[in-house]
Amino acid sequence: MVAWYIYGIMDSKMPKKQTKVAKINLKKYKNVILFFANKIQNGTLGKVKLMKLLYFLDFDFFEKYGSSVTGDRYLRWEMGPVPEHAQKILKAMTGKEITVSKRKMSSGLNDQEHIETIDQFNLTLFSKEELLMMEKIADKWERFSGSEMKEASHGEAPWIATKPDEVIDYNLVYYRNKYGEMANI
Repeated sequence: MVAWYIYGIMDSKMPKKQTKVAKINLKKYKNVILFFANKIQNGTLGKVKLMKLLYFLDFDFFEKYGSSVTGDRYLRWEMGPVPEHAQKILKAMTGKEITVSKRKMSSGLNDQEHIETIDQFNLTLFSKEELLMMEKIADKWERFSGSEMKEASHGEAPWIATKPDEVIDYNLVYYRNKYGEMANI
């Protein structure tokens, strides 16, 4: 029997870890964005890619340490997992800490909302483990487009097992590597 947390039904075989989604620390959240904008300077950092970087950062960190870095909740939207407060935070940062500009992409692709940094990030806000995970995520996904990252997030249990427009349970991260089982649901 496959044990899953699907659409709000918890099976007794699912890990009983508490979801530790911290209250959002706005200064820290902004500095995660600044970190990625400073680190990824190859022209691929658009808004879609940033949303996926935040997702992979929070869910990878949760899987390893039991808490998220940003403290944000993620919604299951058609474009993949989206942090609930990121758009509002990006808007507040635009023109002060980052710039967001429209970039024409090749035929058949949507224009990119390209993100560049104005400020440096403050590394003193993060633990050693958080900084290492941020580096790992940036290095792993640096050369990928937002569309490629969207496709990757669509193959993960947290996105698959959540109804559209609902909050994604962080505990679903523990089923990431059970692709065959998730596909049979």
